[in-house]
Amino acid sequence: MKKISAILLIVCIILCITLPVSATQTQDNSIQAGCNTLDGMVTFLGKSQLINNAESVLLYEVTTDTLMYDYQPDLQVYPASLVKILTALIAIEKGTMTDAVTVREDVLNTVPDDAMGVDLVVDEVLSVEDLLACMLVGSANDAAAVLADHIMGSQQAFVDEMNRYAQQLGCVNTQFTNVHGLHNDQQYTTARDVCRFFTHALSNETFREMFGTVEYTVPATNKSESRKLSSGNYLINRNNTDNVEIYYDSRVTGSRTGITTDGKRCIASVAESNGLTLISIVLGSRSFYRDDGYSVSSFGGYKETTDLLDLGFTGFKTAQIFVEGGALQQLAVQNGQEDVVIGTHVSAASVLPEDADGNTLIYRYGEIGNLSAPIKKGEKISYVEVWSGTVCVARADLFALNSVRVSQPLEVDEPNGTLMPKIGNTLLIILGILFCVIILAFVILCIIRGARIASIKKRSRRHSRNRRRSW
Repeated sequence: MKKISAILLIVCIILCITLPVSATQTQDNSIQAGCNTLDGMVTFLGKSQLINNAESVLLYEVTTDTLMYDYQPDLQVYPASLVKILTALIAIEKGTMTDAVTVREDVLNTVPDDAMGVDLVVDEVLSVEDLLACMLVGSANDAAAVLADHIMGSQQAFVDEMNRYAQQLGCVNTQFTNVHGLHNDQQYTTARDVCRFFTHALSNETFREMFGTVEYTVPATNKSESRKLSSGNYLINRNNTDNVEIYYDSRVTGSRTGITTDGKRCIASVAESNGLTLISIVLGSRSFYRDDGYSVSSFGGYKETTDLLDLGFTGFKTAQIFVEGGALQQLAVQNGQEDVVIGTHVSAASVLPEDADGNTLIYRYGEIGNLSAPIKKGEKISYVEVWSGTVCVARADLFALNSVRVSQPLEVDEPNGTLMPKIGNTLLIILGILFCVIILAFVILCIIRGARIASIKKRSRRHSRNRRRSW
């Protein structure tokens, strides 16, 4: 009986808690459908594999925060030299460009002799800015190691900061083990995470300028003559040392490449055209060789990047969806002296198909209910979602843009159908509470009844013992 009573009491409590909540609970699926977010699950270009020579692909419009296309964006891959993007950003934020850095032997010894570098030597002195250029323009692994050691005191401390920084940006599928990107089985990332820290890095003016640099001259040092650096990235440097011109793309303003140990290329690029700024991420793209087995007929990742940019720049435009303080609707207010005008407190833009206009967009408003005076300016009224086909391109809360005063006292007993929803909700809550009270009373009665029966049985046993003693 006690167990049954306890179970009924728990059920009663759960019903009392959940009943009022269920009447007001709403579901928001807009983020899953897009809504200008890197986490959107629906894109303008669909989900089919549009780029065949890549393990993972992502296309993102920066200024409107719009995910335009992805394919396996959360597949974990080896990042190679894309690691240098975050290394550079942290070095810029925490370092001073004019600081002098002395190269130490123990730091150089951590970088394999066959790794790409600029042949730094022990006790050579360079500025932080020059080391950054060596790392980004010359893809120098030795410069990355020296720079990280200078900024944080050790490479491990710098790696710890990279992982902390990445987590803070929401890169939940990324782990760094070194500062330059040389292969490590425990180092991995995804196209979505690369886009997160790459987008953040591009908001830094110093990084953006250095990232787009094609040629750089490191002044002579105490141990070396001047070094002339030239980017080996075919997308941004037509005059590269390999004389490969066919992949040059004038729309690309900055790009970082890396090659994994199995020969697959990773490329992160930013490009501008037609008022759009696109980030292209192509991971795990293979190069193809001629019959001799040595000469390359097609370098992986470059054509794929251009194809991806072509898809994003063709047939799309950016458009303003919301203007902060702009009116969207005018609604009647029960017992109010005037209507209320509602709008957003934010501005928002989105990528749209070129033929889209106000007539092709669908505005879906959240439940507003029956508005009654008084209403204060700035009071939240509801929310609105704007859809272009199957993609939610914007979502924002709606607020009263003006105050509404009471016109006259509201007659409670006045027959008015508009009061029924509120009366219905109130009645539902009252019935729920009444139901809980009835169940609770039933439980209490059961407990009292059980106690009485136990008491009667106890007296009966005591009476029986007394009778036996009298015999």
